[in-house]
Formats: sequence, structure tokens, C-alpha cells
Amino acid sequence: MIEMVVVLILMTIIAATVLGRAVTPSDTDLTSATEKIRSQIRFAQSQAMKRSDALWGIQSDSAGKQYWLFRATATVTEDVVMPGGDYIGASTRITFASLGADLNQFTVVFDRMGRPYKAQANGIPNTPVAAGDNPMVSVTKDETRYINVTPETGRIP
Repeated sequence: MIEMVVVLILMTIIAATVLGRAVTPSDTDLTSATEKIRSQIRFAQSQAMKRSDALWGIQSDSAGKQYWLFRATATVTEDVVMPGGDYIGASTRITFASLGADLNQFTVVFDRMGRPYKAQANGIPNTPVAAGDNPMVSVTKDETRYINVTPETGRIP
């Protein structure tokens, strides 16, 4: 019985050591940033479906190193503060530094049915997302993770 307890304790110590070295903080940061962007895209889709008076979307400007949530109607396109966003000062845009990773340049817009588009003009969606457009979003920090947006349904796996 004592031998079994000793063997189990040694196996636990070895497993903790191996697993502790396998997961790095960089991996954790990249996973966190990818899930955050995925959740924010889903939030934009849910807002578009709840509030049928406007299109909702997220856009990234890789040159300016920032991304933001927006609401578009026939008369105006305005930035909207995103829940859980790490904003600096009075800005409505989130910097890549606050995210902890880099993004590619992308725009994803959702209509009131939750269908994804790559662009909009005056509150009218255009250029539906097609299979060849995926992955739409790439999140990079030492390595790259991708986010797909399913055409027509807007599913974000």
C-alpha cells in the first residue's frame, strides 16, 4: 500500500513538471486573444440580430494597429464601445497592444438575420462572405491562430 502511494506521488510530480513546461505563457496569451476576438465577433452578430434597425460589425485596421465595433445605418456609421474592451482614454478603438496580439486587416458585418458580409455602404450590406474568404481573421503572437466565419449562417466555430 505504501509503495502504491509513493508511486502515485512520484507520477503526480512528474506529470506536473511535464505539463508545466508544455504550456507557455505565450500560448495562453494567444489563446486568450483569439477567444476574445471570437467572442467580440459573436457579440456583433447578436447585436445585429437583436437590433434590426442597423448593421453591426467589427473592423480591424492593421496599419493603425487597432480594431473596433461599429453600428451602421443609412445615415451614419458610428463606433460603439464593446463590452470587455480594453480602451485607452476616451477612445472607442482597441489597440493591438491592449489585445496582446496582432490581427490582420478585416471587416465583418452582420445583417439582422446574422448573415456575414465583408463590407457595407450606408447601412446596406454588400459582398457576402464566401467559403474562399476563410479564414477571415488571423490572430498572431509568435504563432498564428485563425477564426473562420461560416458563409450564409455566420457560425463562428
